[in-house]
Amino acid sequence: MVAGLQERIMEEAHSSKYSIHPGSTMMYRDLKEVYWWNSMKKSVAEFVAKCPNCQQVKVEHQRPGSLAQNIELPEWKWEMINLDFITGLPRSHIQHDTIWVIVDRMTKSAHFLPVKTTHSAEDYARLYIQEAVRLHRVLVSIISDRGAQLKLCENRTKTSPLFDMK
Repeated sequence: MVAGLQERIMEEAHSSKYSIHPGSTMMYRDLKEVYWWNSMKKSVAEFVAKCPNCQQVKVEHQRPGSLAQNIELPEWKWEMINLDFITGLPRSHIQHDTIWVIVDRMTKSAHFLPVKTTHSAEDYARLYIQEAVRLHRVLVSIISDRGAQLKLCENRTKTSPLFDMK
């Protein structure tokens, strides 16, 4: 009987012709000023989550993702790579504070190279040739999220084919 009364109270607070289908937080805040029962907050959240009207008009609170681009699949290993950086690390004894991650898109094998945030475009190019080209040959495609480090490189090397990224 008590559960039926709780259900009726929530129905009236949420779905009556005078209510505005409040979310669980607002509905709980309003109800707790007049009513109380064990696990009331959980009951209100479950009730609102089951409301079919609320689920149909639910607002998405996340920014939409960027436009997806079709990325062709590589035919050979180390033909196409992804680049990224792991930043904000404590400095090593030789002042490295970032890890440059180079991942083969076909095999998912990776190189993790310690670098400094102060590296120049030339430093990245030299390290890339020493570590990736030396072992795997020149690549067809480099894909990056254009992090701050690579934007710096891109600005300094507009004519360099090495950093001509998609």
